[in-house]
Amino acid sequence: MSKLTTRREFLIGAGKVAAGAAAISALNPVLNTIAEETPAAPEYPFKYVKLDPEKVKERCYKGFYDFGGCAAGSFGGVVSILSEEVGYPFNQLPYLMYANGAGGYGAASLCGSLGGCAGVIGLFLEAKEARAVTAELFKWYRGHEFPQYDPENYAAEKTVAKSVNCSDSVTKFMQANGIKEMSDPVRMSRCAAVTGEAAAKTVELLNAHFNL
Repeated sequence: MSKLTTRREFLIGAGKVAAGAAAISALNPVLNTIAEETPAAPEYPFKYVKLDPEKVKERCYKGFYDFGGCAAGSFGGVVSILSEEVGYPFNQLPYLMYANGAGGYGAASLCGSLGGCAGVIGLFLEAKEARAVTAELFKWYRGHEFPQYDPENYAAEKTVAKSVNCSDSVTKFMQANGIKEMSDPVRMSRCAAVTGEAAAKTVELLNAHFNL
């Protein structure tokens, strides 16, 4: 009786193994298809391609409104163009990862447009070179008269921040133009212009860095 039981258990076990092997065999085409469709991780840093600063300026101005502020506007604006012109891996990057940079990262500190631009620079340059290009961008920002780009024709008085901080940059502009509320459309257009102009400067610096 014991031998019969053992033989029966052996046959049942063998049947399960065979069924499992058949199931794995049937799944192989599916697993192979999944493996083939999964793109390889891109090498870092990403390959840079020449970008048009004017196109970037326009896209990032609009991105300020579309993506949720200056940081996502600058990062998302540039990356959206790269997604269209290059595709992978730029089409895998979420623009809203920088939405928390609005309003100086919620603490009126670093202007979010610069944070988004630093993210763009970091896609293409390793730390030492990225720091050098970022330092150039920050130096330009401190001395630049904003806004130069005025698609809404508000003709607001321009100001020079002499700082990279959101609070300094925005406050100086609002005081010069008698603006009391952050929701004022002139203030918002100015920060959208800062977003576009900072991103345009960023791609100018990258174009020059890569001799494009």
